[in-house]
Amino acid sequence: MNRLESVIYRLVRTNPRLKKKIVGSYQRLLSIIPVKAYSSRYEVVVRKKYFFGFHDKTPWSADNGKLLAHQFDVPYRATLPEDTVKVGYFSGRDFQDFTPLAETRAWSWQQGSMLQWLGNTSDIIFNDFDGEKHISRVVNNTGGVRRTLPKPVAAVNPAGSLAVGFDFCRFESGLPGYGYVNGSDPDEGISIPSRLESGLYSIEIETGVIKQFFSVADITALEPHPTMEDSLNFFSHCLFSPSGKRLVFFHRWLQRGNRLWTRMISCDPWGGDIFIFPTSGMVSHIAWQDDEHILAYARTEKFDDRYYLFRDRTGDYSIIGEDSFDSDGHPQFSPDGRFILTDTYPDRRRIQRLIVYDTHEQKRHEIARFHLPLKFNGVWKVDLHPRWNRDGSMICVDSGRTGERSLCTIKINLSELM
Repeated sequence: MNRLESVIYRLVRTNPRLKKKIVGSYQRLLSIIPVKAYSSRYEVVVRKKYFFGFHDKTPWSADNGKLLAHQFDVPYRATLPEDTVKVGYFSGRDFQDFTPLAETRAWSWQQGSMLQWLGNTSDIIFNDFDGEKHISRVVNNTGGVRRTLPKPVAAVNPAGSLAVGFDFCRFESGLPGYGYVNGSDPDEGISIPSRLESGLYSIEIETGVIKQFFSVADITALEPHPTMEDSLNFFSHCLFSPSGKRLVFFHRWLQRGNRLWTRMISCDPWGGDIFIFPTSGMVSHIAWQDDEHILAYARTEKFDDRYYLFRDRTGDYSIIGEDSFDSDGHPQFSPDGRFILTDTYPDRRRIQRLIVYDTHEQKRHEIARFHLPLKFNGVWKVDLHPRWNRDGSMICVDSGRTGERSLCTIKINLSELM
């Protein structure tokens, strides 16, 4: 952002509706100036009509030989309850051969169906809708059903043995485009649900045994903020640490249908040893560096919006890339923890930047630029949501620069950036 954009952003950031109108008008005005569809120092392989989802999971199998994806034939609009997508994987040379495994009705443009590998196995898990409620299914790499679990999942631990989840209908009410539009929220109209069933839970993958952690009301009661009372409170964005010994999640509340507040909380895999991080009203995107440190784009009482590296269960944090980043993105650490892969939202000319940041040298490297057409806006927007493969030799992004939502891969040599 330039200086003027920065000033305007700070004036309107607590009013999302106004901010979206200003950004949209600004981008439409500048769209009359032609821009290059993309530029990259590396080859970009494009697969149209496919996407993966969010930035906090890796689509690659343990051996890097398969690449998970959603295949769609749905118009670019808000999803309908009956809309389906296929789930499957790419393999072969440059990951060009797609093998469909199943269909699902529980998905969103931003986070897909929470499609992910189960540990180091060839089994995958994804969410679905059985006509009455959201569930999750485990299938093998030929589409054979291993098991059906009674609740949807958000994240799976690295061992593939335990998953956690929350109410995806309420998630959609609080953050449209991220949850699921079919099903119903039993607590609709209730600001702070007290039912244990509406809170965070775990599922044992092998047995399907469910453990309810805590309700939304239980978490709201911890260091409550006055704005929680007249807001829609909900959970989102669960993520296990690399060892699976800690879990981080968001407690969010949507105030008067407009302003979104967020705080970041961690606990153990059974819902105990709860810790509230020292953020101040805003946390957006996160990535574990190791078992003790988690990166978040957030705001603190002392500093403004930045990438912060927080130390779990302490009040310690440091600013990352203070001179390299002035806006939000979707981060993920390289397998060795040295490099941060992230992106930017579309700027004034709808350009998205793909970035690798070297934490040792404190240096930012721009890998590619993608132009996002104006039609990709609202709940069907296309963020890059970049992800590493298992050895840091390839990057995967979702992109709309061709005019179609596409799954793209980029081979990269990190030694060239050192």
